[in-house]
Parts: sequence; structure tokens; C-alpha cells
Amino acid sequence: MNVKAFIPGKRYPAISLTGNLCMLNCKYCEKHYLEGMLYATTPTQLYHIARNLHLQGARGLLLSGGFNREGFLPIKPFLEAIKMIKNDFKMIISVHSGLVNKELSSKMRESGVDIVDYQLILDPIVINEIQGLNKSPEDYIESLEYLKKYGPLHIVPHIPLGFRYGVIKEEVEAVKVLKDYNVEVTVFLIFTPTKNTIMEKCKPPDEKNLLEFFKSLKDPKGEVALGCMRPHYLKLDFDRTLIENGLISRIAVPSKKVIEEYGIKVIEACCSIPKEYFTIFE
Repeated sequence: MNVKAFIPGKRYPAISLTGNLCMLNCKYCEKHYLEGMLYATTPTQLYHIARNLHLQGARGLLLSGGFNREGFLPIKPFLEAIKMIKNDFKMIISVHSGLVNKELSSKMRESGVDIVDYQLILDPIVINEIQGLNKSPEDYIESLEYLKKYGPLHIVPHIPLGFRYGVIKEEVEAVKVLKDYNVEVTVFLIFTPTKNTIMEKCKPPDEKNLLEFFKSLKDPKGEVALGCMRPHYLKLDFDRTLIENGLISRIAVPSKKVIEEYGIKVIEACCSIPKEYFTIFE
């Protein structure tokens, strides 16, 4: 049973480049997930926070934040600071980029960004109605192409399951799209109703449908990871089912009980990091 657990913690903290601001205010989040991040809203602040975190033992950073009306993370002003962080502290840098263009993809590569965690959404209802973006599935595919051609070395698709009010719909198409790309890891997230959001009363996909989905991933490109966003009640029996059926090889923040039961090795980083970085965080 070759499954690894990923628990970022203090060695791979998340930083919001927009503080608690987001132009989209998606119905499933409404900025809630920004609240648990550190804030660095200027390049100078990002550099100093990275230095202090490095001194405290951090060896990687996840750069995230709110998106603008085009669905981009406004990371461009921070790229020179990222280059300095890479040079001075040799930290692994992951970015939740959102949509991108050719220029931004190449500039992230030039700055030294190691990994782009790219959320691939092909459901128009999720894109337009739930995220409030005037974009199409084709825009998401185009961004993926830019990242693969011009972006950082490691592009890790994240496919959210059930973000259409708890229903799995176009996620299968997203998996099919990835067949045409050289993907090392695909991370699957599961819709989690979040308190004080419009979607707080929506139910997540039921376990039967989720299990059928994971079983349908026959001969997937690269590894399959169960990401950190999933309802808490799944973190025992459902996690066990995926592990015992060999349906995943990576799992983010599992319960301590699951780790102990299966003797899973823990890596203190995001579940999207490449294998060659494992030893940095073991």
C-alpha cells in the first residue's frame, strides 16, 4: 500500500497576496478560505514574511489569494520578490494561479515558481453562476495549455467535485481533457458546505457517487491525490475505502487514526509537490 499523507503545517504555510479581498466572492467560499492564510499584500511584505517563515523552519510556500474579475490571481507585482525568495532562501513555491495568459505563464517560470496548482473547471454553471466569471470552459483549457507550454515545470490540475450545488456533472470531461497532457499528479477536491455562505445548505456528493467517480479513473495520467478540501465526515470510512481499493496514492490531511492504521508516511507539504521534493519535507 504505497500511499503518502501530506500535512503542510508550518513547513509549507499558505499566504494570501490579496489579504481577505476577492473580486469574485464565489458562492461556495465567499472569502472564507482566505481567513486561514497569512497575508502579504505587497512584494516587500511577502519577502519579509518568507524570510521569517524560513527562519522558523518553513521550506515551502503556497501563494494564493482572491481572484480578479478575469479569474486571475494578481501575482504579477510579486514576481520579482518571488525570484529573490527563491535565490535567498531556496524555498519551494506553489501558486494557486487561477486563469492565466501566455505572458503571465512565462513570467511565473522566469521568477522561479516551482508548481502551479491549477483548478480545472469545465462546468459553465460553476464558472458563470457560482463563481460569477464571464468565462467559458474553453478559457480554462486555454489557460492550461499556456501553463503547460510556457509556465513553470510542474503544473498540477485540481478538479473540484460537486461544486455545482453538490452535483457531479462535467468533472468527467475535465479528466478526459487531461489525457492529452503529461500530468504528474491530479488533485481532486470535494465540495464542502461552508458556514455563512450561500451554499452552506447544499449537500456534498454522496459517498456512493464519489466512489463511482474515483473507480471510473481507469489508468489515470499520473498519480491521483485526494485534496484537503473535503467534508470532515469523509475523513474516516471514505478515506479508508479509497486507500484500501488503491484508488489514490496521495491524501491531504487525513485523520491521525487513518495514518496510524495504515502506517502512512507523512510529508509536511502540499499534496501537489513532485516526488523529487519529498525528502525536503519528510
